[in-house]
Amino acid sequence: MNPVLDASVFIAFISPRERHHPEAARLFASHPDTSPYLVPALFRVEVLAALARRGDPVALLDTVDAIVRGPRFFAVPLDVALLDEAASIARMARIRAYDAVYAAVARTRGAPLFTLDAELSTRVTAAFPEVRVVSTA
Repeated sequence: MNPVLDASVFIAFISPRERHHPEAARLFASHPDTSPYLVPALFRVEVLAALARRGDPVALLDTVDAIVRGPRFFAVPLDVALLDEAASIARMARIRAYDAVYAAVARTRGAPLFTLDAELSTRVTAAFPEVRVVSTA
């Protein structure tokens, strides 16, 4: 089963200076290289915006952009059905919009959700026990 990868995991994985880098590296490495991660289509924007906001060099942004558009990631389109599911999850689990989209991908695809976000993990599993969250939190 291809897991859904939260942007927080990928950002911490590619950034050794991040506090959660070791945990992210373990989560990221736990999935075979031959199988893509599921990510919502907004993943690319979220990752690049986070790196740009903290002032990372353009060369790094270009490299990460190429990696995210590569075969290691499968971008799930943000269609009406997925956004409706995300809205429902946001309301029931009381989580942020971006987090709700990741949870919606996991729930609709029956896939585990890899995250470092303790609040997301706690709230999603409480409201939707069928969603398996894999976290170090």
